Amino acid sequence: MKVLVIGAGIAGLSAAYHLQQAGIEATVLEARDRIGGRVWTSRDFADIPVEFGAELIHGRSPEVNTWEWVEKLGLKTWHWNKIDDSMIRSEEGGWLTMGEARAASAELDLTRSWDLGDAPEPRDDEDLGSYLRRIGFSERQMRYVQRSFANAEGENMECLNAAAHAHLFKDSDGEDDHSDYRILDGYDSYYERLADGLDIQLNCVVQSIDWSDGVRVMTGDGRAFAADAAVVTLPLGLLQADRLRFNPPLPRHKREALAGLKMGPVMKLVYLFDEPLLDPSIGAIYARGNPPMWWSPSLGRDGGATVWTAFFSGDYARVLLALGEEAAIQRGLETLRAEIGQPKLRYRKARWVNWPEDPFALGGYSVCLPGQYDAREKLACPTPPLYWAGEASAPHHLTAMVHGAYYTGQRAAREIAESG
Repeated sequence: MKVLVIGAGIAGLSAAYHLQQAGIEATVLEARDRIGGRVWTSRDFADIPVEFGAELIHGRSPEVNTWEWVEKLGLKTWHWNKIDDSMIRSEEGGWLTMGEARAASAELDLTRSWDLGDAPEPRDDEDLGSYLRRIGFSERQMRYVQRSFANAEGENMECLNAAAHAHLFKDSDGEDDHSDYRILDGYDSYYERLADGLDIQLNCVVQSIDWSDGVRVMTGDGRAFAADAAVVTLPLGLLQADRLRFNPPLPRHKREALAGLKMGPVMKLVYLFDEPLLDPSIGAIYARGNPPMWWSPSLGRDGGATVWTAFFSGDYARVLLALGEEAAIQRGLETLRAEIGQPKLRYRKARWVNWPEDPFALGGYSVCLPGQYDAREKLACPTPPLYWAGEASAPHHLTAMVHGAYYTGQRAAREIAESG
């Protein structure tokens, strides 16, 4: 049996790796001139690896499969203690650690713990903002949620299906479950090894897939590839943009799935400074301005220049997109200057990481729209000889995460192996 894997992001690499482990021949077709997809480690921005895409390992539960590779490869990691390492600008203008701010404000603490007690379950047709207002969140709390939680989720609250986040509302955020970790060796130390020994064709832009009898793929430069099956791992934005022609057309439930999801406009601004900006123990800032979320990949490392990354999505991203690259970089600098009280701060260099306008991504990661709770399940459903992977097809609690993308590739490989 031969399988084509469309895309060499984490889902595609995982699918090909697990197919190979099952003794099934797989060829990966990747449009870019590199592997990794929306996981992208830069080795030339600073004297440390800098992540222009996915950056952290989220949690240490058994589902976080990244740890298997970290341990197997002997990679070094650093634990982000968000309670003590993060500073937040309060609604009153105070400058507190996250731990201090949560202790001082039960309202703020609730937006971080999500310990909603006996609050009613959200409805499928309810967006996150409407649900939180229904259970009594104040406008002050809503602002905290938008600049922290919703921003991290990739869109404004009105675009987020509340029921898709219900798994967060059952427990508080204990360190064992929700802590974040950084691979100090760089994420590429993981995905490059995942790709070892795989047949990967770069600069291979797939334009059409004929799946009427087996699978035949045509690329933009006229190459043709044939196989018994294919795993489609393309980002949601590309599938929604009809960049890929399917013959026959995709079935109704696939089209419904694509309509029920949205590609979040997730972006980064990355700055290199000659000296540390704050106490070396401070690793993140939750700002009141735009961008609202900042962290330093330099924390946990010794010496060298200092890197700070701004992360923003939803309307924050749309505002900065409208400014254009140069003005957005300046706006980000102004926000950072105001937050840390250094009006003359200058950077050595800066990078605008524009995922919404990246031609092979068209966004950061997917969100499930209100009323469309089953969209991810529909997208994941096999349609032999086509199988589906990618973070948009992951279960709700695994989306927008590297280990979720890996899980979907492993799932697709298993589906093919079990199909005989």
